[in-house]
Amino acid sequence: MTFDYCCSKDQLSTASWKGQVHLITTVNPYEMTVTARKSCFHIICGTYTHGNFLCIPNLGISTELAGLNDTFWNLERLTMNNPDLSETDAISIIYGLKALNSYISI
Repeated sequence: MTFDYCCSKDQLSTASWKGQVHLITTVNPYEMTVTARKSCFHIICGTYTHGNFLCIPNLGISTELAGLNDTFWNLERLTMNNPDLSETDAISIIYGLKALNSYISI
């Protein structure tokens, strides 16, 4: 399944861009690709004993997640623990997860 979505730095921002998330697996843990602004990420996310997680194996990134709709907390976690990841890429990833909220449950 492939979904298009829109990203922006905040609700008041005029700068926005489009992204696309492709769900590879439909069972937990979920695998997907997120593509936006000339970047593409292979992502694994799901649940574990203490909550939810996000991994981007080819970048060596992993972090805890709140619910998929919680863009503020998820963005804070992703950027705080991975300073080499650009803010734009982090926003693209978090909004890609949010776009799947109605289709996957974590």
